[in-house]
Amino acid sequence: MPQNDIPVIKLSGKALENKAALKALFSAVRGKKVIFVHGGGVEVDALLKKLNLKTEKIDGIRVSPPEQMPYITAALAGLCNRYLQADAKACGLNPLGLIATDGNSVTLSAFGKKFGNVATALPENGEFLSLLLENKITPFIASVGIDEKGDMYNINADDVALAIARIFNTPLFFISDVKGVKDANGNIIENLSEEMAFELINQKVITDGMIVKVKTALDAAKLTHRPVFIASLTDPELISNLFSLRRIGTSFSAR
Repeated sequence: MPQNDIPVIKLSGKALENKAALKALFSAVRGKKVIFVHGGGVEVDALLKKLNLKTEKIDGIRVSPPEQMPYITAALAGLCNRYLQADAKACGLNPLGLIATDGNSVTLSAFGKKFGNVATALPENGEFLSLLLENKITPFIASVGIDEKGDMYNINADDVALAIARIFNTPLFFISDVKGVKDANGNIIENLSEEMAFELINQKVITDGMIVKVKTALDAAKLTHRPVFIASLTDPELISNLFSLRRIGTSFSAR
């Protein structure tokens, strides 16, 4: 598909907790074409804890045993997705809650068995999402999907956002409670190259879940040749820069 400036906005689970900032964002995009992708790790952790179920992560990726998938799905595609829809509707949007594989937008590629029902998302077809956008419907995509056998999979929301951005060749925003990627002195790095990123990873300056996010942002910049940003939901420049594509937080480019 040709390049366009329909932003794909990935909202982290922690960002979902800031209702006031979310409503400001939703109000700002009213009447515009935007695709939202969301995680919900905080809500998943809380639900599994209540059920006395073990939470395990490998390299920042949540291990998702088949027996836990009903609860993981309930937290992501149920609780998180519907609350986001409610907030968006209150701000004048026409939201529709989806999972990643709805409309064959993406296909799944399963991880190894040690991760359980975890997959990555690969771009497939943008016709369904395009139809929604043309009819002034705002998609809210939860980071779970169903494979061709009918099995439910947990997907890193960053991967879903990357797949959607690749379909539309569009700018990508990773929005959380983090202002950007920090250097060893705790300062926000305005522009992060691949060389610098891996140097900081090797130095253990970039750690845990941020490693996954940075690697996905670098991949997105190379695959789409469009701007990619890691920024905070509470950044005062987020709303004004969302469509102008001026830098916020940490930016990545294919160069």
